[in-house]
Amino acid sequence: MLRGRIKAWGMLAIGLTIGLAIGGGVAVGVWVGQRSSAPNLPGLADLHLKAMASHGSDTFAIATGPIDDDVEGLFTLDFLTGDLNCYVINPRNAAIGGWFSANVANVLKVEKGKKPSYLMATGTIQVAGTGGGGRPASSLCYVVDANTGDAVAFTFPWVKAATTIGAPQSTPMRPLGPWKTRTRDLGQ
Repeated sequence: MLRGRIKAWGMLAIGLTIGLAIGGGVAVGVWVGQRSSAPNLPGLADLHLKAMASHGSDTFAIATGPIDDDVEGLFTLDFLTGDLNCYVINPRNAAIGGWFSANVANVLKVEKGKKPSYLMATGTIQVAGTGGGGRPASSLCYVVDANTGDAVAFTFPWVKAATTIGAPQSTPMRPLGPWKTRTRDLGQ
């Protein structure tokens, strides 16, 4: 009985020692991390997180993507109508700074009698040339018809200077594609 108690107290002492060692290591790591400055570490001074997200249901999908350095857009796709929209909030006045639209069903030619089923995601692009109507937004919105495998990407011109004066922008989105992602007939 005495041996059992000694063994139990010994195990407790070992557990406490290990726990205190781990806690002390974490505390030292936090302290060192707070004392070091990111600009002195190569590559970390310019580290900016950029996140894109997407979500969908049976009849609707949304995704976010960067439009410019300081603003992102919300892309919405209504499966029932095929309407794809991008809404951009102007960071200077928190009002709608842009609304861009297209009809996916017109581009992907949804099969008659089939319920539309789409997949949507965003990606980034940096185009060097600007052209007369502004340079393209930094996002591409990809849409795939899950029934046929046909895909298309959409973009639109973005005039950054319009945000500084609070002028709203609205143009049709321009499709890039479509192209086929399903290269063989799955029914064979």
